[in-house]
Amino acid sequence: MDSTAIYTRRADFGARILVVDDDAIARRSLRAMLERGHYQVETAGGGEEALELLTAFRPELVLLDILMPGMDGLETCRRIRAMPGGEVLPIIFLTADERPETHADAFKAKGDDFLRKPVFPTELIVRIRSLMRLKRLQSEIQAERDALIDAQKQREQLFEFIVHDLKNPLATIQVGLDLLSDRADNPPSLQVPLRRIRETAQGMARMVQNILDIGRAEQMGLELHRTKFCLCDLIPGLLREVEYRAQRLNQTLSWECEQGVLMEADQELMGRVILNLLDNALKYSPPGGRTQIEAGVNEHGTYVRVRDEGQGVPEHMRGAIFDKFTRLEEEGSRVRSSSGLGLTFCQLVAEAHGGRIWVEENAPKGSVFIVEVPAFTGHRTPVFS
Repeated sequence: MDSTAIYTRRADFGARILVVDDDAIARRSLRAMLERGHYQVETAGGGEEALELLTAFRPELVLLDILMPGMDGLETCRRIRAMPGGEVLPIIFLTADERPETHADAFKAKGDDFLRKPVFPTELIVRIRSLMRLKRLQSEIQAERDALIDAQKQREQLFEFIVHDLKNPLATIQVGLDLLSDRADNPPSLQVPLRRIRETAQGMARMVQNILDIGRAEQMGLELHRTKFCLCDLIPGLLREVEYRAQRLNQTLSWECEQGVLMEADQELMGRVILNLLDNALKYSPPGGRTQIEAGVNEHGTYVRVRDEGQGVPEHMRGAIFDKFTRLEEEGSRVRSSSGLGLTFCQLVAEAHGGRIWVEENAPKGSVFIVEVPAFTGHRTPVFS
């Protein structure tokens, strides 16, 4: 009966191996063993010679004697590890030294394996094949990891380019809406649609800017332009931006701020943080609900609290709610998570200022989001609205 044999060449066939030993007889013996195993072999009589051969021969594995005059094997190994690419080069120590501490010293020098002399050919070949296989797997994993990182970077760059390109048409839409809204001959029937479109455009603009800022913050951090500004002056303007939306949703807005409270922060970024929290509160509060802003100073710094009367954030979600692409959506009486970036942006800004943000229960129902940053304290009297 005819049969066909299939021959598969070993992955380590023809691999380059450098043998480093001050004993010429040992070098010849090891060379013979390795060449019978179909390896390419180069030899060196000491550490200095071995280091010189590394660049020219480019070994894929090194057999390194420990006890050698001049530069011993341990120092040679340490120097190899310090060379470019040397940290992943497989190194097997060889020695006739029987002391237990020699074995420990070999691994402290970052050797991969250890064989005692005299070396048996079968054991030597098995150790070499095992290390070569491990190196190949590590190289494959590294290559796959690098490919994944490159692909992720390309996706992120493409996403950022697309989002960035949305800014120009959005800006054009907003300018057009402003011009239309300012026309004296607009019929009353156009006022509500125009305000609704403007509200949508403003929300989209904030979302686009959040995405861009999060991407930049992850790469190089947020650039802050710190000034001292009064929260009592900032908050009313922010409430006006969402006033129409609150009216449309039949929700009430209110604020309370201690007079003269100064926040030392990037005013534009902190304003967007508060707007994001207001958007979040209005989104999840029911008709007839109330959203309230409170601002002041405590022992930790200047704080801003945004209270709502929505579904609340389950305790197990209060940390994850600030993670990228996570938010809460109400589906009947059940809460589920889905994508979102507004709260992620808020956390990035708070932490960039050396502060923090967290969420608590707003008894009897709803949530309260608290942003806290280092504060400037001075004379304060309450202001209410």
